Amino acid sequence: MTQVTCSSAFAPLRPAPRGSAQLRRRAASRAARRALPAFASADDDAPRGPSTPPELQTPSTEKVPSHEARRASIGFVGAGAMAEAMARGFVAGGAARFSDLAVSHGGNPSTAERWRALGVDVLSSNADVLDRCDVVFLAVKPHVLPGVLNECGAHVDVDRHLFVSVAAGVSARFIEDALRMSAEETLVPRVVRVMPNTPCAVGEAASGACAGSRATEADVARVLELMRSVGVCVRVANEGLLDAVTGVSGSGPAYAFVLIEAMADGGVAAGLPRAQATTLAAQTLLGAAKMVLETGEHPGALKDQVCSPGGATIQAVRALERNGFRSAATEAVLESAKRARELGAESERI
Repeated sequence: MTQVTCSSAFAPLRPAPRGSAQLRRRAASRAARRALPAFASADDDAPRGPSTPPELQTPSTEKVPSHEARRASIGFVGAGAMAEAMARGFVAGGAARFSDLAVSHGGNPSTAERWRALGVDVLSSNADVLDRCDVVFLAVKPHVLPGVLNECGAHVDVDRHLFVSVAAGVSARFIEDALRMSAEETLVPRVVRVMPNTPCAVGEAASGACAGSRATEADVARVLELMRSVGVCVRVANEGLLDAVTGVSGSGPAYAFVLIEAMADGGVAAGLPRAQATTLAAQTLLGAAKMVLETGEHPGALKDQVCSPGGATIQAVRALERNGFRSAATEAVLESAKRARELGAESERI
């Protein structure tokens, strides 16, 4: 699978001691939000000061996603490849503007500069991201996640924050418990797990999502809206299937890139210039995938349409079968899913 590249050198945060001023402020803030009228609930764009009653507000003519009105409402803890792919995709897909996003850069100056060049609000710590944002993407490697959860705990507001984890294999239950214990909360934080892939950056992601124990249907809908702005996102029936999603689509771009490279190598061996061979191979995979999605036909039936009797294609397919192509692809998915489970288990033991 595609791994996020993210430094674990986050700015040190210490959980606030029980009864601290920070926790008292958070409790007061929570109480104030609960006192707001129904039209300013935690899932709406709650005003921070005096507001105009809904009946007197002028409807906006600009079509924007419902979650976009709060500035910097989407934050990324972790600034690696996956976080950047999602950020670029959300903007390209119209789900956010770069100025609406925030990220903690892990102390890496070059990473921070790259995000600043996009126009993203670059913050120095994970705490700042939680203080600034309502939807928080946990975009770090599985082995980094436990430490990040411990650092973030003292800044969790269970009424405000929705956490979206893209860490392979790490269960929603583990994330919920780690945040709750670190925050000294009795309520369970809202968590949705997502397994995306890097084609988020070009609007062609294939993602899977599932809800944690306290995430609401509105929470899941919000995450699906974001992820569908960058491609396809399916809601899987249970959390255990996310490891299979990792095997098929989370790691899948790597399989496709290997195949494109191998096909291009074959083209070069047959006499094509490298650039032309690569273009033809990549476009062929793109076109074939589009046919599967748009026709709804079984891939085997589409394959049969290309394989004319005694022709070149059936001989090529025969060569693939003789060299174990189909079995190798199946085993790749199973090995990726297995490793995702192992990564989750290892992280939860840290």
